[in-house]
Amino acid sequence: MSRWTLMLAEFDLKYVPLKAVKERVVADFLADNPIEEDSVTNMWSFPDENVVHVKDEVWDLYFDGASSSMGYGVGILLISPKGEHVPVSIKLDFLATNKATEYEACVLGLRSAISLNIMKLLVHGDSSLVINQVTGSWKIHSNSLASYQAKIEELEKYFEEIHYVHLSKEENQFADTLSKLAALVNIPDHIDSMPLCVEQRSAPSYINEINGTEEDEIEPWYTSILKFKDTREYPDNLDARGKRALRMLSTQFFEANGGKLYKKTAQGVLLRCIDQKTADKVMEEVHDGECGPNMNAHMLTRKIMRLGYYWTTMEADCRHYVRHCHNCQIFANV
Repeated sequence: MSRWTLMLAEFDLKYVPLKAVKERVVADFLADNPIEEDSVTNMWSFPDENVVHVKDEVWDLYFDGASSSMGYGVGILLISPKGEHVPVSIKLDFLATNKATEYEACVLGLRSAISLNIMKLLVHGDSSLVINQVTGSWKIHSNSLASYQAKIEELEKYFEEIHYVHLSKEENQFADTLSKLAALVNIPDHIDSMPLCVEQRSAPSYINEINGTEEDEIEPWYTSILKFKDTREYPDNLDARGKRALRMLSTQFFEANGGKLYKKTAQGVLLRCIDQKTADKVMEEVHDGECGPNMNAHMLTRKIMRLGYYWTTMEADCRHYVRHCHNCQIFANV
């Protein structure tokens, strides 16, 4: 910078800051140059302006085949653009090779997509043989596989767009599980299909029984524990494993002050057990109250315990509360 200053010193340069364009200059220019109203309408009119957003409705198809000593199976998973999952598991009651089961899965997956009137499809498979032969990268030398190839080409005419993607076995885990399930299960002759339901639970079943999380339950979650400590009676809906879990769980609680239940920590501190309605108020006050620093879920759980409160699902409830807190989301790190 010093050398540039010395080199420019021999010139008579004067630096003037750029002046801002005032609003009145623009207004005077528009007033001096009026245009017709029709030309303005034609200039700023857009064709198809009623179309705000066009969404590409592309479905995802995952397929896989499995063969074992128990039989042969096909697994298919269709995922809609909205994230809805349609799992299909089909058992093959005829002899087939590993390659044939992969082709059967692909053909049956395309048929399932056609039955749902899907026009744009992205097909995923972990079989490099099927994907490369269908796309034309590899040649087909087997007559039986050539028949599958001809059938796939026939089914592709029903789609506006269809593309094939090869992925690893780990990424195709759901379809692989469905195919193995169909290969191992024994379906009675008088039954054509069997329903499949896959759920996810974040807590053991005995906690759900004790907590009373169903909508029609109005009693606190600790009612079963309190009743067991008083009368040594089990709830009617508990099996032997649930009764054993209730006995072990009741040893961690202490009853005092006229029927109030307290949780005994490892340090010997007693925490007051509260119901879900009271827990919601405590989380709101600690997290968003006058002294609430909008802490994360871990700190919120620990602070509530330091205040002397406890319930069985407090960690999961605190995570859910923080994730749905508006201030925590808009000021979180991107």
